[in-house]
Amino acid sequence: MTYTWHAVTEEEKEEIRKNAKNLLDEFSAKLDKIKSVELKGESKPMRKESGCWKTDEKFREIMLDNAPMVDDGLIIAEKGAWK
Repeated sequence: MTYTWHAVTEEEKEEIRKNAKNLLDEFSAKLDKIKSVELKGESKPMRKESGCWKTDEKFREIMLDNAPMVDDGLIIAEKGAWK
């Protein structure tokens, strides 16, 4: 089997199907062997919530000065305008 582009024959399609099924069956069998741990009870968040971040005012000023359109401190962007 070559890996460069070519028209795929029916024989190659069948070989691909067999290889894919074999791969999935092997993977499934290995997953069955893995023991999983179930957590019971109330789950806790993975990280602490810290609220929103503070933007550097100088950075904000520069960004708004460079934006082509600004309205009430918000950058007005037109979808696809860069095309």
